[in-house]
Amino acid sequence: MGELKNLSTEETTLVARARAWAQQVYLAHLGLVARVEEESRKQYDKALAAGKEAHGEGSDIVLAVRGLVDTLVQEASQLKLEELRAQAVQMREKLNAEELRQQAQKLFSDLVLAGEKRKAA
Repeated sequence: MGELKNLSTEETTLVARARAWAQQVYLAHLGLVARVEEESRKQYDKALAAGKEAHGEGSDIVLAVRGLVDTLVQEASQLKLEELRAQAVQMREKLNAEELRQQAQKLFSDLVLAGEKRKAA
């Protein structure tokens, strides 16, 4: 009978751990949504400002699209293939598996924190 009780306790513990992880993933999702909304608003405002500066007044959506296109054209013209290769090599050298794991853990923790704040709001 003791083995059955131990098995039941292990199942309960496993279910509790799974629920806790599910809650963490849910909160990380909420945090990610909050960050995406914030970043998209910043990018929209930036594109809109560039459109207004280059093309004057008009429909906000049209100006935002024009500003985005103008910004992309300008940035693309500044890129050089060799420069990109050098940056890629430099990034590869900087990132090793442990650093990547630590950065991923920090990002996940930050997203959970942001999700908790969003859920509380």
